[in-house]
Amino acid sequence: MFDHDALYIKATQVYAEAEYTISRMDTVFQNIAGISYDTEATLAEFDIILQGILLSVACADGLFEPIEKSFIENIAVHGDLLEYLNCILPDGIEITWDDLTDLPPDMNDTLVSLLPQILEDKCSSFVTPLAAVDFSYARYGNERTTPGDFLTNIESALIKIASLLAFVDDEGTEEELLSAAGMIHALVDRHWKKYIET
Repeated sequence: MFDHDALYIKATQVYAEAEYTISRMDTVFQNIAGISYDTEATLAEFDIILQGILLSVACADGLFEPIEKSFIENIAVHGDLLEYLNCILPDGIEITWDDLTDLPPDMNDTLVSLLPQILEDKCSSFVTPLAAVDFSYARYGNERTTPGDFLTNIESALIKIASLLAFVDDEGTEEELLSAAGMIHALVDRHWKKYIET
């Protein structure tokens, strides 16, 4: 048996580190680009992507447990996946986190299979300013970085949080961890490397 509270506390610590990195990078991007906007929007995009990854992990074993729901719902501070989904779903359709725990497994599977496509635009807008900083810092900044250093930090945070979630129901499986890796590649790695490698 795992200490669920300890797993969640560790996840919030990793989340806070990612939050700090993203805030710092977004501020640098605004300075480089000469534009100004609320970094809260970038952090909200991260939350939505993170929750999408975590939902795919939680449902990879065919069950979405209440303890997984609580972890995913509460880890995000700035944005919420279901609020985002409810804005793009047809009128009259609204999903809550409680609804997801009551869905039959085949409907959960369908939702999870659609998440990368649903989050494609959200991920692109999240990645663009941060990848620009990752590239420009390596070439012009004072920090000794190479292209991809910040990507590695963000991916590491996503993987750590997803791994902690995988064990919160006491049954972390290979399928859950593979699901996390697949979603991270689909939503972050592929987009980010497009900028780093050009």
